[in-house]
Amino acid sequence: MKVFEFKDYKKYLNHWMKEQPKAGRGQLKKMADHLRVSTTLISQVLRNEKHFSLETGAEITSYLGLNEKETEYFLLMMEHQRAGGFKLKNILIKKLEREQIAGSQLQNRLHKDRQLNEAEKMQFYSSWMYSAVRILSALPEMNTAKSISERLRIPLTIANSIIQFLLENNLCVLKNNKLTYGPHRTHIGKDSPYVVKHHQNWRIQGFSSMEQRRDEDLFFTQPMAVSIEAAEKIRLMLPGIIEQINNIAMPSESEVVRCINIDWFEY
Repeated sequence: MKVFEFKDYKKYLNHWMKEQPKAGRGQLKKMADHLRVSTTLISQVLRNEKHFSLETGAEITSYLGLNEKETEYFLLMMEHQRAGGFKLKNILIKKLEREQIAGSQLQNRLHKDRQLNEAEKMQFYSSWMYSAVRILSALPEMNTAKSISERLRIPLTIANSIIQFLLENNLCVLKNNKLTYGPHRTHIGKDSPYVVKHHQNWRIQGFSSMEQRRDEDLFFTQPMAVSIEAAEKIRLMLPGIIEQINNIAMPSESEVVRCINIDWFEY
């Protein structure tokens, strides 16, 4: 949440531009199209010649994918810089400083020595996106909200919100201002009230992937009639197969992401 490191929204925007791929080349046009304003106006604002309106500022926060707290802080920076009178500026700068401290404390609040509580587990397993974002962060090129939102085809605001949750709970961490996989584990046992939702989340993603028919994917379904002895043998084989997969996957480098779903049930 680098926005809390600034008190000047124009300096923040200039910094944001420089951090984009190709040092922000092409971003003026993209932002102008989103805001429905001219690139000239944006350039004038960034050069400190003009101000954006607060309405335009609200649209900018959407374009940047800021979460609720970040949005409020960004608009407060704008209010402070747009204020004309000394008294109003003084009131707003004090409020800005309080929010800056609060935002920085929130950013650094990591739960290093405990497991997720029930409310946090409920949130984490409510959607496949929490696991997906976390696992993607292990890939070197997936270290920003923008790269992850584009890969998963989800809104940037949602990606930012999920990343904030993961950071607060040490499921992801920031290293040199780049997102990466955190130390906490999220394994849930078969008796957990969230395990069914977890299975459903990723099976639904499997259904979606079937429609893409990629050569590297593999889907196999085979209802069968077998002897009791054969059914028991197959059931006993599966944990060993899962262990073999984990023994290959766990020590390997994080270069790609994949999902495997295994079901064996009586009908």
